[in-house]
Amino acid sequence: MYVAVAVLLSSLAAFAQVDVLTQHNDPGRTGANLHETVLNLKNVNQKDFGLLFKHVLDDQIYAQPLLATNISIDGGTHDLVFLTTVNNSVYAFDANDPAATAPVWHVNFGTPANLHDADFGCFDINGKMGILGAPVLWLKRDGAPHDALYVVALTRTGGGYQQRLHALDLATGADLPESPTTITAPGFDPLQQSQRPALTLANGMIYVGYASHCDKLPYHGYLLGYDARTLQQTAVLNTSPTGQGATIWQSGQAPAVDAAGNIYVVTANGDWDGVQNFSESFLKLDAHLKLLDWFTPTNHVKLDQIDADLGSSGPTLIPGTRMIAGGGKEGVLYAVDADRLGHLGDEHAIQHFQATASHLHSLVFWESAKRGGLLYVWGQRDKARVYHVGGNKIDETPVMTRPEVNEGHPGAMLSLSANNGHDGILWAAIHATGDSWHESRPGILHAYDADDVTHELWNSLQNPARDDCGEYSKMAPPTIANGKVYLASFGTRNIGTGQFCVYGLLPAGLPPAAPTGLKTTVVGGAVALTWLPVPGAHTYTVRSIREGKTLRLAGGLTTPIYSGIIAELGSQQYTVSTDNANGESAASVPVEVTIGDAPPQVRHH
Repeated sequence: MYVAVAVLLSSLAAFAQVDVLTQHNDPGRTGANLHETVLNLKNVNQKDFGLLFKHVLDDQIYAQPLLATNISIDGGTHDLVFLTTVNNSVYAFDANDPAATAPVWHVNFGTPANLHDADFGCFDINGKMGILGAPVLWLKRDGAPHDALYVVALTRTGGGYQQRLHALDLATGADLPESPTTITAPGFDPLQQSQRPALTLANGMIYVGYASHCDKLPYHGYLLGYDARTLQQTAVLNTSPTGQGATIWQSGQAPAVDAAGNIYVVTANGDWDGVQNFSESFLKLDAHLKLLDWFTPTNHVKLDQIDADLGSSGPTLIPGTRMIAGGGKEGVLYAVDADRLGHLGDEHAIQHFQATASHLHSLVFWESAKRGGLLYVWGQRDKARVYHVGGNKIDETPVMTRPEVNEGHPGAMLSLSANNGHDGILWAAIHATGDSWHESRPGILHAYDADDVTHELWNSLQNPARDDCGEYSKMAPPTIANGKVYLASFGTRNIGTGQFCVYGLLPAGLPPAAPTGLKTTVVGGAVALTWLPVPGAHTYTVRSIREGKTLRLAGGLTTPIYSGIIAELGSQQYTVSTDNANGESAASVPVEVTIGDAPPQVRHH
């Protein structure tokens, strides 16, 4: 049996799937999946592409959905999509199976803090604020001791509050043996400090960044390092140790990491002295969070005075260069040299220019085979703009723009899918109307030709009865992988609701052929099934038939094996079907297994 399974799994390698294990797809935070071979410029349209299914969650989702493929669960392998909510919940859903309405698992870490637990003075978060920053995943096939999800939750405990870093088993949601650990640091207040940026995995460590709520004093900017295996704290950076502020919020974007393991963040308002306190600055840090270099704009005092945070987009590392791009609430885009940030003064930047009319919250980079390097922005109260990147320079005149201007904060959160340099699609999640600064607003997801953004391919309100996903999820980019788009939503109301939507290709042809070669192996009363992979198949479904009654045992299986079936005494049959965008195949030829009272033995059928 094990030889057969190995052969089957090896034959499936040609259908390797894409994981999205970290916010904005990669350590450089380009926001691009360059291995999308299903969705393209021809099939993303109102006729062929739309909503496949959606799931309701217990509250708002601020974090980008993440995806891990071929995770072993209960005798089969599944693709899992992971969502977090401000109600301190983490969900794992089957990423492909519309029939799997219940999560594979759901854990909750207890009562979260909410916006009324202190006099914060604004509504930057609408209600509860248990989990805000996106998790990060570490898989065994990438060297991890366990398939694990790392996430930080803010919980009421007795008369106070605690923030804890959890490491969860991807298959069950259970805390791993070393988990959780309570987050502490000198001057750290777990209620005042907002765990807004996504978590980062690098150098065998989990990096956890912190901002504030509404700039309510006292607060600092923190970046904390934890050993990914033990969850022991290994490093602490306070960006304003003798002052206040200088937070790392980055509109939820994670710190960036270069090939050498150096960490890059951009800070917000607060104190600055160029020695210990570094507001409004690009910071380069080593693996242990020692400050290696920094850059601060000439007008940093003014930025602080007018609340024009430099760090609202976070840093994006431009592939093939040593450029770091980032911008803030002024709408000015800075490009700095990773090898020599230059310290104080605009003259030390490679360049800086007005890239958008006001706040800049999201950057995406793609190397187009047709047009070369392209940097995409869609700022607050502005139109979408695209800048050409060549060599070590960004052309300061857009090469493309969209005509429409959005109405308010924060502009669009962007992602991109492409098959390397071809079939690029720019995905933009934004409010459909109004301003999302202090309230929920209806959302819309756009898909544009990334080589010509004037050409809109599709949007979620062209056919709202089918495709609308409800309220805009503030600052959560969509996730695109393996022919599907996963979009977070605030649900149906201003506070207290959440959901996520899964988009993909609609049926447009014949379903795949039925699986063949179904075989069983019985050890005692446990049945294992194997079958031949079906070309063009997406997932598999296993059913049992007993006394004329059919029971669905498992769906969403991504590899041609299902084991651990505990069969009843007597005879039963098993079938397998498969599916793709065109629907479900017919069932395979059934195989019959008879379980008797004989002592356990291995039997093949």
